[in-house]
Amino acid sequence: MHLRPILARAAIVGTAAMLFLPADLAAAEPVALDTIGTACLQSTLDDCKVFTAGYLNVAQFGDTDGQPFIAWQTQYGSTDMDGIIGGFVLFQHGADGWTTLDSAFDGFFELPRLNPDGLLHVPGYSQGTGAFNTDRLYQWGASGEGWQAIEMDQWLSDVVPMLPPGLQIWKGVTYDFSNPWSGLVARTSLWQAEDGNCCPSGGSAVITLEVDDARLVATKVDYQRPAKTK
Repeated sequence: MHLRPILARAAIVGTAAMLFLPADLAAAEPVALDTIGTACLQSTLDDCKVFTAGYLNVAQFGDTDGQPFIAWQTQYGSTDMDGIIGGFVLFQHGADGWTTLDSAFDGFFELPRLNPDGLLHVPGYSQGTGAFNTDRLYQWGASGEGWQAIEMDQWLSDVVPMLPPGLQIWKGVTYDFSNPWSGLVARTSLWQAEDGNCCPSGGSAVITLEVDDARLVATKVDYQRPAKTK
């Protein structure tokens, strides 16, 4: 099935001043977004195609009220090392126009999601049956003005002692940062040592997370036992 490029728009209501980025996330050179829906921008992929593209708006007061501050592309193509692979590029708008916020080309990425608490999440998963996480997460204003990258991997090791004895996480988790009632959570099946990779038998878990010092930290595990079979 041939997928046509999609230009999607999402509006998020929040408050912000001017958008200034830490040096490790900002690019100095302005970028023209005239072809954001049709041509890959700032990409390292061979035979690159635009999969989705669009804008996230941060509504604010003043002369810039309602202007888009974040733009994105998700892309697919290939590299010599990975074969068929995808990527994403995020752009930010400031006094000098559009510049690159961040990019990655190590997975297959979904549309970025911005929650009311200033977390920008780019869901992603790797090649192969493990579908391991290649997500990226950023927080607005965590270290003053601008976006800060949030580390997302260490908690997967730290949470092991919090799981029921003998159960493990073998594949990628599903993050949900958008529900105000549940907070920041990761959902996952659980495997026992004798399980096949395809077939977890240890039930499931909902893991509560929080952002602490620019990294995700697991604070609670809600365990769901596997359903009994007749």
